[in-house]
Amino acid sequence: MSGVKTFSAPLCAEAISSTWLSALICDLSSPGFILKHSFTNDSYWRDIIGIHSRFSHFARTSKNPAIFLSSRCCCTAKSVPTLARFIAQCTGVFTLTQSEDSSWKAWSFVTMMDRLYGVVERFGVHTPLCRPAEWNTTMDYTAVVVGAGQCGLSVAARLENLGISTLVLERSGAIGDSWRYRYESLETNTPRAYRLLVFMYLTLAHISAASYDASSSTWTLSISLSGKASVTVTARHLIGATGIGTTGGALPFTPSIPGKRSFLGSIIHSSEYRFSTCAGAQKVVVVGAGCSAHDIAQDMATHGSQTVLVQRSPTAVVSRQMIDRLLSGYVGQDAPPTEIADRFYVAVPFSTLRNSQYDTMQIHAHVDQDLRENLSRHGYLLPGPEDNLVHRLSVRRGGYYIDRGCAKLITSGKITVKSGHEISHFSPTGLVFDDGSRVMADLVIFATGYSKTTIKQVAKRLFGSQVADAVYDLGGWDSDCELAGVWRPTGHDGLWFAEGDLFAARFYSQFLALQIMAREMGLISPDQRTYIPC
Repeated sequence: MSGVKTFSAPLCAEAISSTWLSALICDLSSPGFILKHSFTNDSYWRDIIGIHSRFSHFARTSKNPAIFLSSRCCCTAKSVPTLARFIAQCTGVFTLTQSEDSSWKAWSFVTMMDRLYGVVERFGVHTPLCRPAEWNTTMDYTAVVVGAGQCGLSVAARLENLGISTLVLERSGAIGDSWRYRYESLETNTPRAYRLLVFMYLTLAHISAASYDASSSTWTLSISLSGKASVTVTARHLIGATGIGTTGGALPFTPSIPGKRSFLGSIIHSSEYRFSTCAGAQKVVVVGAGCSAHDIAQDMATHGSQTVLVQRSPTAVVSRQMIDRLLSGYVGQDAPPTEIADRFYVAVPFSTLRNSQYDTMQIHAHVDQDLRENLSRHGYLLPGPEDNLVHRLSVRRGGYYIDRGCAKLITSGKITVKSGHEISHFSPTGLVFDDGSRVMADLVIFATGYSKTTIKQVAKRLFGSQVADAVYDLGGWDSDCELAGVWRPTGHDGLWFAEGDLFAARFYSQFLALQIMAREMGLISPDQRTYIPC
């Protein structure tokens, strides 16, 4: 290709990037957007409302780039390129690989909207927290967020930052109760930079009824607050941020085991557990081997209880040192600023990330080798070498434990592991297993998770059957490895859902807010698929 240079060692990242950007501009200017000079044959382009008004994916092996690129863009060479479109400024992150002809081509490219032209952001570094709303008989907002967890607060802050009037409804008595009423030893397992949050908007309320008028594109909500009269709130956008899991209406799951009534001790679910001194039990059995099960077993054993952990299936165990290595380049002393690191983090396709993280874990396997070997010697079941931790973390969302001390208690004998056998039934003094063995207990704690819920089920519980009928009946991950139905249109006009961990709350909340702002500005085509030029 004329005009494209090749490089030999030592490599200059800035020069390589600049040359690739020139090749990209040439390809985008060519008839049909043939990307053969700038992308590998197995490349992947993910767009987060930068090119299209929805989350989009283009793989050269499966889609026509001319269909994907409904409008042209130009790049300016920066460490993270800025893309100038009709209506917005966007950012792109690319991963380059050297081809057989020594030229550099993109293996992955992620474009995302940064801001809409003409919109002045309101918040600065020292913006004060918004105060609770003053309750009137009728109230009108552009957006209402249901749920004041990390996702709800982040979305509300992003919307307010764009000048969109927003009301947050929280059913609990105080902001943060969904975390506050968990067990006292609960900790997050990720580095602080990964879970950093943005501004907060606070108010307390309960939603008792919701209806949508398609002719005026308006929601009407009946809201009540303890000790006060109900009020009517209208809004054009409604965001469900109650969580797709436990706070979204899922119920604690306890397996049906015969003989419960004969047991003379106590039986609770992990959701009811607060701290070890409340239990007052000398012999404790924790059923389950996820993060909560290990945390509770550790808490009980540390405070003197004879503790048995019942492991029903293999659990992937990693140290925090391994997690730090998996997130190296995104967090830590040498990492770029959070807003740049976030973009790097989503720059690799999730479908490929599962394989690349597996390779990374194999490279750093020696870090946790002693941990795994010691656990195995004490009867702990670990998955085989082909197991994928990223799949457990991001898709399955279970079956793993990030060690913060429980492993040492197991290998030192302070916690006994009972694995490889199913519970047959309760006895008056404990549990009986299918091999005839018995475990004595004063207290049995089931850390066995929650019933599964879908977005459609959450919509029905919050807003009624009529609304839920229009919501996509999706759950888990779609074919493009995006979380289905979350942070983007749901199938019902004016209805959105926000869900995920602290990183998702911080990063994806901005895109949900920008999608709502674009609609408020009349920038979305009638089919909701493309932008309308200003």
